[in-house]
Amino acid sequence: MARGRVDPPNLDDRTWREIVEQTRALIPRYAPEWTDHNPSDLGIALIELFAWIAESMIYRLNRVPEKNFIEFLNLLGINRDPATPASTFLTYKIAPTSSSPVSIPKGHQVSTPQTEIEEGIVFETDQEITVLPINLTTALSINQTQIEDVTSALVGSPLTGNKITIAANQSILLVLGFDAASTERIELVFRFAEPVKENKINITWNYSSGNNTPENWSAITSVNDGTEGMQSNGIISVQVPSDWTVQNPDNWSEAEIAEEIKQPRFWLGVRITNTTATSETPQPVEIGIDNILFNSVPATNALTISQPELLGVSSGEPFQFFELRYQPLFKQPRVQDPYEHLIIQVREALDNGDFTEWTTWSYQADLPKGAGNYYRLNPVTGTITFGNYHPTISPDGHGTIPPQGSEIRALTYRYVVGGVQGNVPANSIQVIRIPIGNLTGVTNLGAAIDGADEESIEDTKQRAPEVLRNRYRAVTVEDYEYLAREASTEVKKVRCLAPRQFTQYDRRPTGAEIGDAWTYGGIDRSIGTVNVIIIPQAPLSNPNPRPMPSEELLREVSDYLEQRRPVTTQLHVTSPRYLPINVIAEIRVWQRAFDNGLLQADYQQQVKNKIVSKISRFLDPIWGGVEGHGWEVGQEINISSLFEVIQPDPEIGFIADLKLSAGEPFYQPIDRPESINQPLVRVPVADYEIICAGTNHQINVERLR
Repeated sequence: MARGRVDPPNLDDRTWREIVEQTRALIPRYAPEWTDHNPSDLGIALIELFAWIAESMIYRLNRVPEKNFIEFLNLLGINRDPATPASTFLTYKIAPTSSSPVSIPKGHQVSTPQTEIEEGIVFETDQEITVLPINLTTALSINQTQIEDVTSALVGSPLTGNKITIAANQSILLVLGFDAASTERIELVFRFAEPVKENKINITWNYSSGNNTPENWSAITSVNDGTEGMQSNGIISVQVPSDWTVQNPDNWSEAEIAEEIKQPRFWLGVRITNTTATSETPQPVEIGIDNILFNSVPATNALTISQPELLGVSSGEPFQFFELRYQPLFKQPRVQDPYEHLIIQVREALDNGDFTEWTTWSYQADLPKGAGNYYRLNPVTGTITFGNYHPTISPDGHGTIPPQGSEIRALTYRYVVGGVQGNVPANSIQVIRIPIGNLTGVTNLGAAIDGADEESIEDTKQRAPEVLRNRYRAVTVEDYEYLAREASTEVKKVRCLAPRQFTQYDRRPTGAEIGDAWTYGGIDRSIGTVNVIIIPQAPLSNPNPRPMPSEELLREVSDYLEQRRPVTTQLHVTSPRYLPINVIAEIRVWQRAFDNGLLQADYQQQVKNKIVSKISRFLDPIWGGVEGHGWEVGQEINISSLFEVIQPDPEIGFIADLKLSAGEPFYQPIDRPESINQPLVRVPVADYEIICAGTNHQINVERLR
C-alpha cells in the first residue's frame, strides 16, 4: 500500500500458472489413480483450459472496484466533458446581377463537400445577416507615402493576420477597397490577435470622395464601434454618404505602387493615431489584426432540430426525467444563459381527450422550494428532470410535477455535431445546404477553430478527485488550473502564476527594487493578482508550432474563473509566451553509408532535413517531449533529452557535438529574468514561458573519410 493512500484490494491475485499448480496438487487427493501429470495428458490440458477461463473471471472480478468508482462518479453527477464544436466565420456572395441585399436567417446551414467515404461537415450560422451586393476585395496600409498591400493577410484567404506598430505621435491609415458602392450600412467584422490593451489610440473613419487623396478624404460621422476602440473583437458599422466615389491608388502617390493594387475601388479608410505622445512616457502601440471580414457571419458545427421533439408523457410521479434525442447540448459562449436555445413545453390532458395550450417551463440549476414550472438540465447527457412538488402529497417539494397524462416536448434546441473533425482549413466550407434566392456562394476565409472531442473516461476518472476537493471554487494555484480546463475542452495546457516579488537573488530590471512585483514578460504579478496562461488544442495531423488561444477562448475561460475566484483577487487570463529553441549540432556520417547506398550526393541536406523534422516534432508544445505529451509552461530543456531523439541511425553516423540556444522570444516585451547570448547544454526557461521550435537551427553535416 502506498503511503498516505488507500489502495483498493486485489480481490483475487492468482495467475494462470498458480491456478494450474493448485489444481494439479489436488489430483493425488481426489484421483490417486491419475498418475500422468505431463502437459501431453488430456486431463492436464483440460486443467490448463479451465485455468485460463478462471483467470479471465478473476480479471473481471478485480474490475469491480473500478465499476463501483465509476458508479460513484455517476451518483455525484460527474460526467465526461462533452465535445466542443468548431466555429468559424462564413463569407457569403450573391449574384453580380442582383442589386438588392439578401437576408440570411439565423440557423442557415452550409457544409464541406461530401466525399465517397465521408459526409460533409455541417455548420450553422449563429445569427442573421444581410448580405450586400458588393465585395471587399483589397486592403492597403498607408504609412506616410509608403503603400503596403495587406490584402492576403487581412481580407484574402487563407487569412494570416497583420501586425501594426504605430510610433508615438504617429498614425497609420488602413484603407479597404470595395468593388461597388452601397447606400446600406457597411458592417465589418474586426478580429484581433493582439487587441489594444488600453485606450491608447484615436480612430477616425473617412471615405474616398471626389479627387481627394487619402489624407484629405471626407469624414464619416455615423460609426458604431463594437470593438470599443479595437480593444476586443467586434463589428464596426459605418454609413457611407452618397458621394462615395471610385479612385485608383496609382493617383495617390508618386512612389512606385505594385501593379496588382492599381485598380479603381470604392475606398473606406480608418486612421489609427497613437495618442501616448501626450503622456509622460510615449510608447509605440502594437495592434495585431487577425482579419477584417465583410458580408460575414459566425457559424458553429452545431445544429438546431428541424421540428419539435416529443419527449414523453408524464406519469405524475416525482423526479421524472426525459432524454433529448440528440446530445450534448450546445453551450453558447459569452451569454448569461448558455442554454437559452432549449425550450421545454408541457400541455396538460383534458377529460375529453383534448389538451390545453403548450406552456413553456423554465430551466433552473437548482429547483426552488414550492410550486413552479421548472426543470433541471444535464447538458452532457441531454436529460430533463422535473421536481417533486404536489400540493397534497409533497407540499415541501421543489418544482411542480407535470400532471399525469401531460405531454412534454422540446420545441427547439441546438446540439453539438462534431469535435476536432470540425477544425477544417480555410476555403473548405463551400456547399449551401439550404438554397436562398440570389445567393451564389459561401466560404470560410479562415480555418475553423476551437473544436475538441469528448473527454476520455480515464481523464474523467483523474479529474474526479479534483472536483471533490475544490468544489468549483478557485483558491489554490491547482484550483485555477483545474477550473481553466473545466471552462472549455479546447484548453490543452494551463499554468497559473501566483503573485511574485523580486528577491535579493533575482536579476532585477533597471529601477526595480527588492519586494517589487515581477514585471517580466509584460505580466503583472503584484500581490492579489493571479495570472492564468492557457494553450489551446492543436491537432496532431495539422500541428501548429505556436498555438495561440482565440480571444473568444480567453474570454470564455476568464468568465468561468471570474465566477469562482475570491472577491479580492484580480484575475488575468492570457496567451502563452513562446521561447524558440534553436539547435546547434555537429553530425558525422560514415563512409560505409555511401558505400551501402544509404546516403546520396546531397547527403548534407538529406541528413539535415531529417534532423530538423525530428527537432520540430520534439519541440512541439502540444505533441513534443520525450513521451509525446508536449511541454509545460516553465519546463526547461537540456541536451540529454534531445540527444536520443535526433540521433541518426547507427548505420548513418553519430552526433559529435550538440548545444542549445534560445532565440528572440515570440512575445512583447521581450525582457527576461535571464539573458541567453550563447549556446549552452541547457536553456533556462522563465516560469511564464513555454518552449517551441526555433527557425534558426544550425546543423553541420560532415563526412568521415
